[in-house]
Amino acid sequence: MKSFLRFDLKTGEDLVGGIASEQGLVNIIDTLFNEIKEDEAVEIHIFRKYILIGTRKKGHGDKMLMKFTNFGFCPNSKDAKADVLMYAIKAIDDGNLPDYCYKAIGGDPGALRQTTQHVVRAYDAKIRRMQEKDKSYAEIEPFILKRDAAKSRLELLDEDLLDVSEPIIVEVPKNPEDFYEETDVAIGKEE
Repeated sequence: MKSFLRFDLKTGEDLVGGIASEQGLVNIIDTLFNEIKEDEAVEIHIFRKYILIGTRKKGHGDKMLMKFTNFGFCPNSKDAKADVLMYAIKAIDDGNLPDYCYKAIGGDPGALRQTTQHVVRAYDAKIRRMQEKDKSYAEIEPFILKRDAAKSRLELLDEDLLDVSEPIIVEVPKNPEDFYEETDVAIGKEE
């Protein structure tokens, strides 16, 4: 089993925010993971003021199902809620992300730098694949802009990096060997 970390802009303002107990959050994520199909993944979008939980089908966009306002990205704090969120993710991914990915959720600046470096590599790989497929510049440009934005975050001081590092998106596919293509760039334990 592998899990993957992404930074991307997603919204869930249309979902009504709820409150989950610590054990409830673990149970919700675990139940959702057990119910998804082989070609799906559980996604957790972590913002400062809330988290979104949903699914994504291979090759398609995501569908957010739940919003909890008592969990979120916790920069500059030792919030126990971040630990609960990390535990809930580890419960379905068997702890397959490198430790720095979990630390990034807790707001560790060094860990956020490492995950941001991964994002730059992922966009570079995506751009390279699109160029190999002779995609037009107009199709590639959005990914170049996202890559350049991620690169510019790496030049920020820790405090500023923490201010611009949301949301964090964790994706845990049911069957990672079939969910991703060989050319996908993903953070996993072997990295």
